[in-house]
Amino acid sequence: EEREFDMGSYRPHKRKRATTLKGKCIEYIGDNLHEVFKEEVLDIKLREQILDYLCESPILVDLPDGFLDGSWTKIRFGGCVLPKGLLAQVGEQCYDLEELDLKQCAGNEMLDVDSFAKLCDGCRELKIVDLVGIMTLKDEQLDCMHHLGNSLRRVRLGGNICLSPCAIATFLLKAGRNLQELDLAGCQINDTVVQAVATHCKNLQELSLGYADNYGGVAGGGVTLFGWGLLMRNLKKIHTLKLKRVVGAGKSLLLLIARHLGPKLVSLDLTGFKDIKADEMVFLLRSTPNLEHLNVKNCGQLLPDFLDLTVNTMLPKLKMLERDRARFDATQPVKD
Repeated sequence: EEREFDMGSYRPHKRKRATTLKGKCIEYIGDNLHEVFKEEVLDIKLREQILDYLCESPILVDLPDGFLDGSWTKIRFGGCVLPKGLLAQVGEQCYDLEELDLKQCAGNEMLDVDSFAKLCDGCRELKIVDLVGIMTLKDEQLDCMHHLGNSLRRVRLGGNICLSPCAIATFLLKAGRNLQELDLAGCQINDTVVQAVATHCKNLQELSLGYADNYGGVAGGGVTLFGWGLLMRNLKKIHTLKLKRVVGAGKSLLLLIARHLGPKLVSLDLTGFKDIKADEMVFLLRSTPNLEHLNVKNCGQLLPDFLDLTVNTMLPKLKMLERDRARFDATQPVKD
């Protein structure tokens, strides 16, 4: 018995990104967004999928009016060149937005202080803001975020080298009260900044101060030992501390961590502490019995045997140890 083959049921595009919008795939809707949006009602889940597809391109296209509205609680533009007026559009239409990802975004829109101000004025419920890697972020834009002080919980500013220490400290003064996570890795950090963190961010649980140094104190843009001590003594709730490639603090900083934060720490990143020695590490490990994650990459003084045996023995709760790969030594015989 011959069976008829229904060509109308074969839709290869549905295998890639299926939707429930009359058989249209995400690529088709995204590439013809303005036309489709005039004719169809797109629910929020479908619009989120479409935005994810559009953000795969380096340059984000203009979004039709009504595409963004009060039903959005999370928006991710990360890595795109934003069209003019988009940030103001988000501020005017997404009044219940709780999470915004602008990581490594670029374009003239990211230079526009007025658009950034409208964004912050409109989205008063923002809890998570990711601004990592925006090399052009200005002090005036950070100043606009003061309005979000009561709602902000997680702020990521890593790599924003144009922000002055004074602007960062002022922001923390006005908006740091409820922060639970703060990423300042690669920013200009000095004693003024760490004092602001210690004084105004009492609820911090996760802190990243990677690439800080202790050269010159306030005058030279670094963090002194006094600054580190003030910070460690005042952060009572920290469980995750990232100090990737902090320069010049060394043994003294480890002692401060062990004394003031030890039992509370669950995750610790010491990448690039090249001068840390095994006995100093032992002292730290004795004070941090609850560590579950430890990063000791580029810690050249810590030998493989020490990492394999001592670290795992002293940290019974350890789940992940990040370390350098063992180097092949051509002078040693190869075992069969």
